[in-house]
Amino acid sequence: MKDRALDKALNSLSLFKRLIQGDRHALELLYKENYDLLLNYGLKCNPDKDFVEDCIQDLFIDLFQNSHIRMERLVSVRAYLLKALRNNLAYKTIAINKQSVLEDFEFNVPIDEDLFDYMFPKDDEEMRLGRQLVEAISKLSSKQKAVLYLRYVKGFAHSEIAEALNIHVQSSMNLSNRALTKLRDILGGAEGDAFPVRLLILMFLKIFLK
Repeated sequence: MKDRALDKALNSLSLFKRLIQGDRHALELLYKENYDLLLNYGLKCNPDKDFVEDCIQDLFIDLFQNSHIRMERLVSVRAYLLKALRNNLAYKTIAINKQSVLEDFEFNVPIDEDLFDYMFPKDDEEMRLGRQLVEAISKLSSKQKAVLYLRYVKGFAHSEIAEALNIHVQSSMNLSNRALTKLRDILGGAEGDAFPVRLLILMFLKIFLK
């Protein structure tokens, strides 16, 4: 499993190098390989699908036209792409809304009633816990939500999360641990005793796995 993941990462790095050298085929392959990841992440930052798709396209056009990226600093292609997309979304949102700082840019977890009906069609107890989890997640900071999403839904290593969010690896680990502790405390308080971390993560995955 680890060997397969390593091979995929190395292949992505090779494609990325070809992309910034102007290889159109590498552009197409990387675009297809990362489109769903970027779209799903982007929609957590901005619910306007057309806007997110435009930012993704602009991102790859910019990469195709930029031959000055330093490959030796690249930890992970998908982390680099997420960071670049987040910056694109942020700067364009700031320009449109006249926000003054990047910190105003939020990572959100939308509550979708149809999603709950689809995920828990016959299980009222799981739906109740799912709703409690989403409400608890809404009390986390934007970065805590982003770290949990990337770590437990997308399976990112903390080194990749750190690159994507422009933070230290230790900060990624701390944000994840504190977020899980906070969720467990909130949900544990609602239930009367400690909410198992394992169940917390499974519920998170079941609701937001995309």
